[in-house]
Amino acid sequence: MTLAIGVTGISLHREIPSRLVDADILCREIRSLLVDNGLGEASFPVELAARECLNNAIIHGNRGDANKKVALNLQIRRKWIYLRISDEGSGFNWRKAKRAPPPDCAGIRGRGLSIVDLYADRITFNRRGNQVTLRLERS
Repeated sequence: MTLAIGVTGISLHREIPSRLVDADILCREIRSLLVDNGLGEASFPVELAARECLNNAIIHGNRGDANKKVALNLQIRRKWIYLRISDEGSGFNWRKAKRAPPPDCAGIRGRGLSIVDLYADRITFNRRGNQVTLRLERS
């Protein structure tokens, strides 16, 4: 783990194997980092968004292949918190996913991006669809 604290903010860079247990550990680290830096109110939405994106990267992007990595970059700035999650998969058609109807509330799959959309002020994907960047308000 790389943690840098500077004039422009706090950043955390981490690469994990594609295992859900490692995503859980990383999400606890994110929560602790936010709480320890006086951002307890932001910890729930940031951790939830990170968890959904990490799970998507592990399950769908890297297809659960623990030999593949998932990278997370968290930056805390004056007004915004940025999360960037990328995987080694082939990507997905995020344009089509954004146009899809809302998922079934009773289902347990297909809700990740809808949940993230509730908390993130901005969601962008790279062209290939194997990297997502989120912007969330600090307070």
